[in-house]
Amino acid sequence: MKRLLYFPIVHNQTDLGSLGQSLSAEGGKKYGAAEWQEHIVEVDRAWNKIENEISGQLKQTTAEKLKIYQDGLPVVDATGIQIVKDTAQKGSINYAIIDRLLMQGAKLELAENIHLLMKEYQLLSDVAKAETQADIVKAYLMYTDAAAELLSERDAFIANQINTTLKEGETGIAFFGAAHSITDKLNKDITVDIIRMFTDSISIKLTE
Repeated sequence: MKRLLYFPIVHNQTDLGSLGQSLSAEGGKKYGAAEWQEHIVEVDRAWNKIENEISGQLKQTTAEKLKIYQDGLPVVDATGIQIVKDTAQKGSINYAIIDRLLMQGAKLELAENIHLLMKEYQLLSDVAKAETQADIVKAYLMYTDAAAELLSERDAFIANQINTTLKEGETGIAFFGAAHSITDKLNKDITVDIIRMFTDSISIKLTE
């Protein structure tokens, strides 16, 4: 059997890198500073629960039979593993979980297309760097015009990567933002368990 534990995730600020501060500021404006701060706490709390959930799900699985698929990570091998370690050290619970799984013998698989990610990052960066209201609106409209198509292309690439690399007798662990639509594109011989951990009110709104 091929099995995939699929976690629709909400990124914490560390995972968002240089965009985290500006996107968090926008969240505070939209939902209120106090509510947004509570959301940040709840996101970290959910991440801390995920590791226990994985341990419970994998009692009968050896680490050597595990493959990891990560949102926003377009490299693997030594470079990818170093990025995982560096990001974990900066405070990412997501990457800390992956780092521990890799040290136990799990394998990091390539999930993302770097060219598609760079296109999306540049569009988001343009929004974050815009200074005037007119520039913000212009950059945001450019992002929204391209976002749906880019996400669809990313989803198709990710699903194909899982379909081709997850082998019989293996279990995959996938961490992808809840806006993604990947599981419907997976081969029928993959048993998918969707595990939802982010249930605070803002997380639910962000993933609707």
